[in-house]
Amino acid sequence: MQLSDDRTQATLAINKTLTAPEIENLIRELAMLRSQMTPEVTPAPQDSNGAGVPTMSQDNPTLAIQYPLEDAHVTVYLRSIGLGWTAWRLHPDTQRALAEFFNSRLPKSAPAKGKPIPFR
Repeated sequence: MQLSDDRTQATLAINKTLTAPEIENLIRELAMLRSQMTPEVTPAPQDSNGAGVPTMSQDNPTLAIQYPLEDAHVTVYLRSIGLGWTAWRLHPDTQRALAEFFNSRLPKSAPAKGKPIPFR
């Protein structure tokens, strides 16, 4: 894989049969390559005209959370059936905003069932 000098194009040479783990590795490499390209990924899931951009959607993804005691950041891992595992390090302000959002959406009459999400 080679990125052009202006970072707007990439040259790929792939002409072989790949296993599932090899595809996962290729997806990660392509994502790393894409992160170096311009234009950058849109900051919202809409283009400049307000239209939706292509996304992958999956109901009820598997997730795991890592929260080391010595670090204020929490890492959330989401498993996509097509992309594999992605990790997101969340700043405490983002954690609070997400907690407020999800708490505001909980039904008021149903008791909360405390079920921890294990880190795998």
